Amino acid sequence: MARSNISSETEGNVANSPEREKRSRIPGRRRTDQLVGTSRAVQTALEQIAVAARGRFPVWIHADAGCDRHTIARLIHEQSEWTSGGFFSLDAAIVPAQLLAREIFGNEEGAIPALPNAHDGAFARARGGTVLIENVESLSKDLQQQLATALERGTAERIGARESYPIECRVIAASTSSLETLTGEGSLAPELSERLRLLVISIPPLRERKEDILPIASDELAIQRARIERETGQLPPVRGFAREALERLREHHWPGDERELREQVRASIGLARGEELGPEDLLLSWDSSDHVPSFREAKRAFEHEYVTRVLRLCAGNISRAARIARKDRKDFYDVMRRNSINPQDFRA
Repeated sequence: MARSNISSETEGNVANSPEREKRSRIPGRRRTDQLVGTSRAVQTALEQIAVAARGRFPVWIHADAGCDRHTIARLIHEQSEWTSGGFFSLDAAIVPAQLLAREIFGNEEGAIPALPNAHDGAFARARGGTVLIENVESLSKDLQQQLATALERGTAERIGARESYPIECRVIAASTSSLETLTGEGSLAPELSERLRLLVISIPPLRERKEDILPIASDELAIQRARIERETGQLPPVRGFAREALERLREHHWPGDERELREQVRASIGLARGEELGPEDLLLSWDSSDHVPSFREAKRAFEHEYVTRVLRLCAGNISRAARIARKDRKDFYDVMRRNSINPQDFRA
């Protein structure tokens, strides 16, 4: 299993150096900040992350919504020499359009009547660090042009300011689409595309790198075992996957990509009755290669199957089932009622 984190192999000969010690003390690094997999795509991404970390040029990350682009950006940040300014993440698809320029570049006092106070934008707040702009194609065309100009000149201007300030941070942009697709369809300004294409890190969908499924599943199982031990003081009995479960994981199409796989493993741990997760513990209720249900349909199918299996495991005891599911008894009962599930059907 290949992982990239502060102590990964991508750091080469700094393994025992003072620089390694300095990086290991970077605040905010999380256990989940890693890229897991054995596929050539993941290995290439790890190599590109190491290259990006040695410079401060813009980087483009292209991966499906279920693949954590945020993690890749943090890995670049954490492996670099420029971490003093911290890591700042901005999702252009979520921030209100009228505030995006303010959040990126900042504003002078009184420049925005509704927000009269001066504000440091992402470039100023992350000085010496990294700024990640997710879904950059959601920026208006004018703001894209402004960003392209700022990256070309290496300077930016706060709203209402007469003077510019130097951009002293790394800029990473990310999207679920490729630069070519976004530029071709007109969603991304060509000038901005040119500034962001120096290094492109692309992760194919999980369905195209089947060899990464089992390493990711095993990694999530290890994470959840550690979490449960931390919260309860005891390790859960489940230690791995039955052969049939592994085959089921490999066969699934994973329309929700890595996030769906990790959520699947998390949900299944509570259903395992022994040291192995079996195929009956996996909540894969449809053949996604033939049909992908709506989110609401998938959620309802998940709830029904999950509650049914927990009640069967607990012989219809609602209190015990609620404890396994880590839900309040009343909330668990509401889920049962919403799915027309009668606990009497599971009692001997």
